[in-house]
Amino acid sequence: VTSRGVAESRKTAAGEIAALVRLAELDEALLDRQDERRRPVYDEVADERHALGAKLPPDLLEAYERAMRGGRRPAVVRFVASVCSGCHVRLHSTLEQKIRRRRGVAPCPHCLRLVYDPEWLAS
Repeated sequence: VTSRGVAESRKTAAGEIAALVRLAELDEALLDRQDERRRPVYDEVADERHALGAKLPPDLLEAYERAMRGGRRPAVVRFVASVCSGCHVRLHSTLEQKIRRRRGVAPCPHCLRLVYDPEWLAS
């Protein structure tokens, strides 16, 4: 694999992570709004949510939806110092390597939230 290929795949993964984080923010706001007033969802928010979902690979979107169905709020959390910031459990080194080096995001085996490495968004 060329360095250009690695850079492009890293850029793609960073875009997926950014889309997941934004999707989680939208869903959190929508859920809060429903809890408060039970108002209908605004079309532009639904449109943005649909567009973000379309950018994600099916397996990643399914993992996100699984976390949401499980009541995990937020559904996307940071990976900090080898720990899932959702459930505060230390992740196995194999999963840590997957998150840090290969994809930037993976489901936490303990709480099912999607855990991402914020370093991927900094590059």
